[in-house]
Amino acid sequence: MNEFTTLLQQGNAWFFIPSAILLGALHGLEPGHSKTMMAAFIIAIKGTVRQAVMLGVAATLSHTAVVWLIAFGGMYISNKFTAESAEPWLQMVSSVIILGTAFWMFWRTWSGEKNWLEGMQENEHHHHDETRLIDTGHGKVELSIFEEGQLPHWRLRTLSGQRWASEDISLTTLRENSTISQTFEFVDHGDYLESTSPIPEPQQFQRTSVSGTSWSCP
Repeated sequence: MNEFTTLLQQGNAWFFIPSAILLGALHGLEPGHSKTMMAAFIIAIKGTVRQAVMLGVAATLSHTAVVWLIAFGGMYISNKFTAESAEPWLQMVSSVIILGTAFWMFWRTWSGEKNWLEGMQENEHHHHDETRLIDTGHGKVELSIFEEGQLPHWRLRTLSGQRWASEDISLTTLRENSTISQTFEFVDHGDYLESTSPIPEPQQFQRTSVSGTSWSCP
């Protein structure tokens, strides 16, 4: 196979120019390529033609500068070092990069797992703070705030003793740093009673009373 310099001397190098343009265009159309991502960005922001041209020029200049920098750097290094002398250093640098990447991925995974566990513990603590056990003297009931898939509502569940009817129960709250109270009525949902109206934010109460049974929030 003839060398590229020989083809240049024979005047046959013109064949490589359209081939390079075609291969470059196909390379730029690959999914995930930076130019494809930039085109998607322009489309997403509904950019103008001027913005697209400026982005293309900036990408071309930066891409060309990086290629020339790598080429000149490779030529300089090849004149200073032989392949035999540079190979051990390249292997060592590659090993350090691989180990560093592995350590970074491990640290990110461990940090994400730790943050997730801390968030779960905070959510569990918050859930416990929203649940109260009340001894009515005739049994025990559980009062909680339920807000999964809906606005926050009071829920009252009988744990032991006589089951309360919804029409016999009302709940009154007094918010912190406020003298205005709010009363909630309940409706029967079978296993539990639920307030007919949602609980407005913030859910911080100085005192909560249920049909004469009361306690002070800490």
